[in-house]
Amino acid sequence: MAIAAMTAGCGGGQAGKETPANDTTKIAVADSVATVAGETVQKTLPLPESGGMRTMGKVVAEHFADLSFEMALPIERVLVHNGQQVRRGQVLAQLDQFKLRNAVAKQERAIEQAQLQMEQAHLQMQDVIISQGYDPDKTSQVPASVVHNADVKSGYALSKSQLASARTQLAAAQHELRSGVLTAPFDGVVANVAVQAHQLAQAGQPVCRVIASGDMAVEFRVMETDLCRYQQGTTVSVIPIADKSQRYTATISEINPVVDQQGAVTIRAHVSHAANLFDGMNVQVILTIEK
Repeated sequence: MAIAAMTAGCGGGQAGKETPANDTTKIAVADSVATVAGETVQKTLPLPESGGMRTMGKVVAEHFADLSFEMALPIERVLVHNGQQVRRGQVLAQLDQFKLRNAVAKQERAIEQAQLQMEQAHLQMQDVIISQGYDPDKTSQVPASVVHNADVKSGYALSKSQLASARTQLAAAQHELRSGVLTAPFDGVVANVAVQAHQLAQAGQPVCRVIASGDMAVEFRVMETDLCRYQQGTTVSVIPIADKSQRYTATISEINPVVDQQGAVTIRAHVSHAANLFDGMNVQVILTIEK
């Protein structure tokens, strides 16, 4: 009985050291995830049933514009909403136009005034030149010192400077009037509308984003050990997590030549015919491996 007990104890110790078949599967799956500095990075997983490799990625807009006003004025109108398709040049929102138009009209009057003052100063300058015994219509025969003194005494030089300044201020007022109306820089879809009519716009505060139609890409990360399989021009399949019945084709266009702290490299692939793909959408990226 004592011998039998000892035999059973040794057998139990050996059985405790064996690894069940299910644990092998767990180890293989756990090996596909690398943990560095507390952050988990998913490795590219082989797909035995399809002969491919799969990783997770995000859809990113390749061309977009975040639009904002340059001045702090009340918003008069917001003419678009999220998801709306817009054409290049279409008005999206505008500030209160009253102050902007008044500023333009004020500078136009300032130019008219400066022009009158310059004409009066020109006549006075001619009188000074005549008083010096020269013909003002024959400027080539008038000494430069006489012309300069006539400019100063008549105020003609100052009036020319004031006219130039008024024209500069008019150009600035016209620019502010144009920038008080936001228009779409290209055909696309509106996103991130962040303001409403009658709010006070803040200079530089985003009003909305316009995402160019059809220009979508997928960004994903692969481990350094798998990078050799991904080259520029390589074709991958993209499947949205939200609708796995959809499949898109993408071509690798950029490989960021930096390996991050987790040993991963960021890759970007341009998506062909990116209908129904949203910026920031989660997708599966599948690389088919030729056998």
